[in-house]
Amino acid sequence: MSFGQLKPIIGGQGVENHDYPFVVYLSIETQPSWHAVCGGTLISDRHIVTAAHCLIHAHAPQAIRIGYGSTHVHRQTSIRAANFTVHPQFNPRTLFNDIAIIELPASNRIRATGVAHRIPIYFGPVEPGMTVTTMGWGITSNSPGARTVAVMNRVDLNVALDSECRRVDRAFASSNGPFVCTGTADRQGGSRDQCNGDSGSPAVVSMGTIDGRKTRRGRWWRWRWRARKHARGSHGDLRLVALTSYGDNIRHDEHPACGDPSGFGFSTHVAHYEEFITQVTGLTRVQLEQPAFSDRQASLHSSSAVV
Repeated sequence: MSFGQLKPIIGGQGVENHDYPFVVYLSIETQPSWHAVCGGTLISDRHIVTAAHCLIHAHAPQAIRIGYGSTHVHRQTSIRAANFTVHPQFNPRTLFNDIAIIELPASNRIRATGVAHRIPIYFGPVEPGMTVTTMGWGITSNSPGARTVAVMNRVDLNVALDSECRRVDRAFASSNGPFVCTGTADRQGGSRDQCNGDSGSPAVVSMGTIDGRKTRRGRWWRWRWRARKHARGSHGDLRLVALTSYGDNIRHDEHPACGDPSGFGFSTHVAHYEEFITQVTGLTRVQLEQPAFSDRQASLHSSSAVV
């Protein structure tokens, strides 16, 4: 499989400080005078999941700086990692198994608040047409010299048809496998996408958009999806679906532009790596999919968060 440039947010919008408290900013020192920017997601008070390609050049855990507690990087609380584990079968050429877990020091567990807490993992089906929201600090244009931004942006993307994704990757089976595939074109004729600096950042789904009712069609059960978008700040019903990995287009350009209308984004499907996550973290699936707060607690934390 060929792949294009690693994935900022194109066609997105800003967020409030308490909208996505599970997202962390990662600054990885790969050389004494250079660092990479990625995103990560809190799945427990001590564990962050991110893309493996973000960490393969980190020379030590202490080279990974984690910022949390604010959507503005200059207002975040900053700590260093205690350990990190890259998936043992990660392939840096194809980006298969593009997932890694960062462990925080025991003395620096992130106490759940309105601006910092974990998100449950989504273990349900990922169907074409499903809307996921992704966010990060990546660049917001394809202009030469564009730099990562200081304030988080977000964008809604739709899971693409499997047949469309196979135009880019003939081996792609479905978004219920190792990768979740999303399109870049929007209904207004523009484009939306992730881009450089968004790698490892989460794509989430609102449980409020899942009807929960199932209809029988022959031997298969299918989910119905409602077009209702989640309310801003009601993060208690959000679930982690995927991690930004890479993008490509049907021409397989060496450096495809972010937001290319013929392009697709391929994100690591987190639930597909349940075994890896449970082995590294010691957490069970029940713990991983359990809501961080009750609906009432989530509402209280959102309303009391400091912006």
